[in-house]
Amino acid sequence: MSSNNYKAICQELDTLSIAYLTKLNEYSQQWKETGGQFQKGFLDLAHAKYTMGARTVSHFSYDERMKAILQVEIDDQSTMHTKTIAPPAKPKPAALDENKDGLRKRNVHEPEKKKNSEWVAVEEKPQDDKDHIELDEKKNKKKIKKSGDPLHWFGLFVSPSLRTSQEHFKSATEQLVDQVNRIRELQAMEKRYHQLQEEKLAIKLQETVLQPQEDVAA
Repeated sequence: MSSNNYKAICQELDTLSIAYLTKLNEYSQQWKETGGQFQKGFLDLAHAKYTMGARTVSHFSYDERMKAILQVEIDDQSTMHTKTIAPPAKPKPAALDENKDGLRKRNVHEPEKKKNSEWVAVEEKPQDDKDHIELDEKKNKKKIKKSGDPLHWFGLFVSPSLRTSQEHFKSATEQLVDQVNRIRELQAMEKRYHQLQEEKLAIKLQETVLQPQEDVAA
């Protein structure tokens, strides 16, 4: 029974070693690719500063109310996933439509008032409907929709180099999250490898202890 367990442990150790080396190779190759993305991003950023001006592409153009548009979520298995945060959609104001409906209703009743005034002299105070509507329209003017794209901090027409620089940095950030997941997988493999080594050593020690006893009994 112990010999079968010993062979199974040795086989699992071989399989785990191959998987570990494969994952380690992926980890090394990914670092090279991530480093290349960062390098291209900084080169394009330098070109954008040259074409747009060093003062335009600087911290002076940053929005102090900036918020992260990329977040990281961790699932039940401690695996990280990137999540892009879209700006919240603002509901359209409905108060302006209500004022229009009220204006239509008042216009419908106006002929009746004129008809009654031919027979009965009634003094009516003029209503400031126009002023009321103008005030409501000022209140319900649509605000300028702010874009969540940080490129708009530097103007509407930015350099193409700045846009490609942003893409390189986005790609590098997502790759860094993948690298963290690979590190976690490598650590789990190392932990399992040490456990198997201890089990293998325990079986080996048990066999060496039982062997002299069998010789004495013989």
